Amino acid sequence: MPFALNLYHDQAVADGVSATPLPALHRLLYVRHGRVAINGQMLSAGEALYCDAPVALQASADWSQLWRWELALPNAAPLLHDGDGVMSGLRMSRVISNLAMLDGTRWLFRLDQITTTTGRIADRHQHPGPGIRCLLEGTFNVQQDAESHRDLAPGDAWWETGSDTVIAWGSRQMPTKFLRGMVLPIEWEGKVTGTWLSGEVAKPRPGNWKLLIDKTIVV
Repeated sequence: MPFALNLYHDQAVADGVSATPLPALHRLLYVRHGRVAINGQMLSAGEALYCDAPVALQASADWSQLWRWELALPNAAPLLHDGDGVMSGLRMSRVISNLAMLDGTRWLFRLDQITTTTGRIADRHQHPGPGIRCLLEGTFNVQQDAESHRDLAPGDAWWETGSDTVIAWGSRQMPTKFLRGMVLPIEWEGKVTGTWLSGEVAKPRPGNWKLLIDKTIVV
């Protein structure tokens, strides 16, 4: 069965609360700003959670923002929070076409964080699975056959198929930081991804890679 990977940005003002829980799906949740209770579990800025149950949220800061990656059917309607002081927006949706996600198969649903040094250029590389990235800090540029982008700003998202070759670079004035919501073969659990076509072996650099969630899921 084909799946789509969707990225939402949810916002909530102080005491904003969702009126109706979102239906159960495979989800990665990350608090970008503020403090948000997910099904009663409080998360602060920079904290993440995997959840496959129905999701309700309540904010406890003046303004909170939640980033939400979901696996859904390609033809499903967007899942938006309703309620007082809560607003959702679908930022990106892409169908996963390069993985055979058959019924009952196991996959790794990952959320990680990449920090690149000022002015670094990531030369030609690929990944073992697709994902939606979203920029946290700095600016970013992505050159690839599928979708290329220039001067991405914080909050902007982009798609990488994994199988397409990518060249990417950030600002020459400050480091760049972004999150990656990815679907990977399960043998990549706990391992940094990246096949450098120059022959370089992908490995974590100090402060470069932060694994937030590695969850084995059955689709």
